[in-house]
Amino acid sequence: MATFTVRLRGYSKRQVHELAERVERSLAGSGELTGAGLRRELEERGLDIVLRGYDPEEVHAAVLEWERRLNEQA
Repeated sequence: MATFTVRLRGYSKRQVHELAERVERSLAGSGELTGAGLRRELEERGLDIVLRGYDPEEVHAAVLEWERRLNEQA
């Protein structure tokens, strides 16, 4: 999993870790997520902003990369 800078206010570490694990399982062949599914899920539910969370810009960059990789796999 990518490493992210912790900020005073950022995305929930737990949610980012869970999402990264789901992406990795999907890339390993589980079919749990597609690129479109990842985007749709984040648009519908998003990620919570919490104290001492992950830098949103870094997470957004990782999500774009995850989406690209999932789309390539399809």
